[in-house]
Parts: sequence; C-alpha cells; structure tokens
Amino acid sequence: MKERLNAYNKCIELTETGMSPSEIWKKLRSKGLEIKYETIRVWAKKIRNPYKKLNTIKNEKELSYVIGLLLGDGYFYKVMKRGSYNNGRIVLGVKDEDLAKNFATLISHIFGDKRIYKANWSESRRVYIVEVRSKELVELLLKDFEDLLKFIEGSEASFIRGLFDAEGCINIKYQKGRIYPRIFLTNSDTKIIDFVKSHLKKEGISSNIQINTRAGKEKFILGKKTKTSKDCYNLVIENITGVKKFMEKINFTIKRKREKLNEVISHIEKNGNQIKNYSLSKI
Repeated sequence: MKERLNAYNKCIELTETGMSPSEIWKKLRSKGLEIKYETIRVWAKKIRNPYKKLNTIKNEKELSYVIGLLLGDGYFYKVMKRGSYNNGRIVLGVKDEDLAKNFATLISHIFGDKRIYKANWSESRRVYIVEVRSKELVELLLKDFEDLLKFIEGSEASFIRGLFDAEGCINIKYQKGRIYPRIFLTNSDTKIIDFVKSHLKKEGISSNIQINTRAGKEKFILGKKTKTSKDCYNLVIENITGVKKFMEKINFTIKRKREKLNEVISHIEKNGNQIKNYSLSKI
C-alpha cells in the first residue's frame, strides 16, 4: 500500500511539471514502481485518488482492542481484481449486538470518522455482521504476531480484552458441593496464548493452558463448514483470586459476559461458594 501511495504522490508531482501520463509511467517504472499505465492516466487527470479509496488509520487509541477482537472473531484478506491487489476486506461476525455496534463505532473512529459503519443482522448466519474495507488495516492484521506487538505495546490490557470479547467465556465448575468460576480464552495461535498468559502473570493472574480441539475437526463459522487446520487451545483462569483480578484489570466489554462475571463474584463475596447458597437459574 505504501508503495502505491508513494507512486501516486510522485505521479502528481511529475504531472505538475508538465509530464504526460506515458512519460510519468516510464519514469516510475525506471524507479521500480510497477503501476499500470491506465492507473497513472486516471491519477494524472485527477479522476481517481487512492487516498479516497483507502481507509487509512487516523486514530490509534482503540487500535489495540480492535486488533485483539479481529484476531479472535474476525476474518480478513486481500481483495484481488484482475490480478492486482485492489483492497482489503474485514468482516466481524458475532452474536452480541452490543459488541458489533461497539466495533462499528470504534472502526469508524479509527479511520477518522469519515464513514458510519453499521451492524447488520444475518438471518442465515444468525450473527451480527460488520464489514469494512481497508488495505492498511488488513496488511497490519496479516503481520506476524511479533510485528504486531509494537501496535499493542502500552495497551496490552485493551488487546487482551478484545481477545476475550471475541473468544472468551465464563462458566461455573461444580465440585464437592461448591461453585468455582472459570474464565476461558480459546485460540489456535500459541504465540497469542503465550503472550496473554505472560501478561496475565505480570498482573498477578495465574492461568493454565489446555488442549481444546485437535487439528482436523469440522465446525461451522458464519454459516460455512470449515475444518480446523491447527490444534486449538484454552487458556484457563480457574482460581477465585485470578478471576477477581481479571475482572479488575481486564474484564469484558460484552454486557452479558460482564454481568455474569460480576454476578458470580458478588455472590461468592457475600455468601461463599457453596452450591446450596447459589441459584442455578442464574448461571
């Protein structure tokens, strides 16, 4: 993308010197910028402007959270057209309307509030879907995790909250007449799982990593049948101290998850963790 924008800037600069589109095209090729002649022509005549087409990142404050959310529950890819890299497509599909709407608001702000995005309900897939196009964001999301760390640094809690909103859950374990809240994060990328475990440890939150699904298992994502290509893992926080600290340091954005976590912690603090003192209808 940067190479294309660089070519456009150079094209406009050369146009102002009086050079023809064909001369500009040859000049850019001599500098290693392989842009089609027709593209140079419409740029020089100011018919098209790649800056208008691209959603470029203007505000990075919420970017760390969005990266976590999309690495968890989104899919994204480069759009090719007639053999050329045309654009980047990002789709978030989730069952929680509040999460989808929050993402739509955040992504609009990240791109400078130039466009309002909406969360649309898909009856066939039974999820709320938000669709976005951005070369810059797709290229960022496709980076190796090590390269993404510089965008996450300083906002690790936001990144992890995005992951837990996407792929996290809270459930209750019943054992020997007592209830124990547990928080799970499911992901197939061991680098991400290890990063989350390491950061939680810094916050005084202990966790364990367990196998969830072996590679090759079939499942449905957004209504499409897929097969897992890699082993999938659970990161589990299953001690009351860790769960409390998670609520304080990370928590969920999604209302139903946040309320469930608050409810069970409030109950244990007030009544202890015996099953007989807890209403199972609330789980």
